Amino acid sequence: MKDVQWQKNLYENYGLPDNYTDSSFLEQLRKNIKPNNVTIIEAISLGASISTRLSVVVLFVMVFIWLNNEWTTPNVIVISGSMLTILGYFTYNMKVPDRSVKPTKDLWTVLIFLTFGYILSPILKTLTETISTDTIYAMTIFMFLTHLIFSKYGSSHILSDSLSITSSIFGSLMLASRLASPLHAFSLLTVSVQCFVLLPYLLSQINNQIIISTVLTIGTIYLLLHVSQIFSYVFIIAVIFIHFICPLWYIRCQKYKDNIYGPWDEAVIAS
Repeated sequence: MKDVQWQKNLYENYGLPDNYTDSSFLEQLRKNIKPNNVTIIEAISLGASISTRLSVVVLFVMVFIWLNNEWTTPNVIVISGSMLTILGYFTYNMKVPDRSVKPTKDLWTVLIFLTFGYILSPILKTLTETISTDTIYAMTIFMFLTHLIFSKYGSSHILSDSLSITSSIFGSLMLASRLASPLHAFSLLTVSVQCFVLLPYLLSQINNQIIISTVLTIGTIYLLLHVSQIFSYVFIIAVIFIHFICPLWYIRCQKYKDNIYGPWDEAVIAS
């Protein structure tokens, strides 16, 4: 009887066991033919962008602590934030000179926000006033963790900023209800919009994330030392872990990547 030669078509393999595998089955198997390994600089830059967002959240909480302890006034916070926003606005326009939005429209948007924000501050302050402070702080931590998890760190097509921005604003609103007056709440919510809505647009136009992260980290540590040394040490450990240990760990684990390619893959139209 003539030996049956194995074929890749199942219906042609008469006389062969169902579990038969020919030695030529994996002849066209290819491994890692399209390597896309991340360099150490790219990994550290991504870690820097994450630690930057963490520093911004901690700095915002520091503003709340200063307002809550009456270490500063709402007027100082609003004026300082406005000056930094104007500086950031001109920097952003220099980075993106071909913006379609006119400055007059931006100014109109700012005036609308300030007007309605100031009018609604007494209402916003009392929205969560009846909830216990411990619950407020627990929910705030959860909201800011959600903000950090769903923020855009790499490609702008991966995630939507909607959940990230909404959670950060909601967390800010809960903290604002613990402050002394509607003016305090208005100043904190203004800083919230500046930190979590406007600042990411500016940071996305700056290429060197490592320098930005370093500056923000140093400033955050300096302010944290005036509040709590324990939290300062925790923050330093978190930054070192995010900024250096995780990227190095990721680079080391890349050698375990094993992508296989063969004729069983879906057809891809060559452009």
